[in-house]
Amino acid sequence: MGRAYKNFWSLNTDEAVVTGILRDCTPKNVEVLIPLNAQMKGIDLILMNIESKKIISIQVKGSRAFEPRKSETEKYGEGSPGWFFFPKEVIERSTADYFIFLVYVIEQNYQSGRRLIAPHTITIPINNLKKLIKENKSTHGDGRYSFKFWINPKEKKSFDFRDSNYYVSEYLDKKGFVKLNALINK
Repeated sequence: MGRAYKNFWSLNTDEAVVTGILRDCTPKNVEVLIPLNAQMKGIDLILMNIESKKIISIQVKGSRAFEPRKSETEKYGEGSPGWFFFPKEVIERSTADYFIFLVYVIEQNYQSGRRLIAPHTITIPINNLKKLIKENKSTHGDGRYSFKFWINPKEKKSFDFRDSNYYVSEYLDKKGFVKLNALINK
């Protein structure tokens, strides 16, 4: 009988970007692994403390870069949104310890006058995500959750403005990795 493997030759771009970010934001004793077992649905990456053998499973969700509307920048300031939508079962049945939302933010470099696209992450434990959903979200259409995370990189703030507004700044970029690193190094 054969064994099914994920096609690691076509690693999702967002997973590859998050892998690079994790390598830069985790201690040297932590490795980022890619599961090859096709049975591990909903787990894209695994962090492993090579000294303690502790592991954390991660699901990655990526969004394309969205040009912010003028009305959005007037209301929310600098930055741009990332949009995510997926069936509620993705959250309810998740076996991952953490979700990492990857948002490509269009940023302005005022010195050069150029704009660039920079990746930003919202790194949130699944239990915290479930709690935020219960308190702030409703399903749309055919039972899907929809998230619109606005990221203001200058002020280091982030919030979801789909359904009711709530802040996720404590999970943004390095702040989110502080909690992740504390857990993996326990």
